[in-house]
Amino acid sequence: MPGCSCIDSRKIDHDRPDIYEALGLSASEKDEVAKVVDEAVKMRKVSEMLEYIWGDKCNELSLEARIYATLRLGMDLYAMVLESVVARREAEAGGEASKAS
Repeated sequence: MPGCSCIDSRKIDHDRPDIYEALGLSASEKDEVAKVVDEAVKMRKVSEMLEYIWGDKCNELSLEARIYATLRLGMDLYAMVLESVVARREAEAGGEASKAS
């Protein structure tokens, strides 16, 4: 694909315990990605979140950092969905417990 940047597979270290390390990111790059993802999560739509990472911050982050940010964003969004489901079920269980009393 013309203009496509690919990760150099020789740089990936599958033996590293953390994905940011496996992608070859430094601790400071990991911290920068955390800030970018926090800002992206404040957006209203997933497409806006991705645009922020891949558009607005494109020149500030390496390809590996943008990929890591995308993974982190997905994990953060999934965690938010799970927290919402758990909170709803706990509220439902609490309501059912008070009805049984």
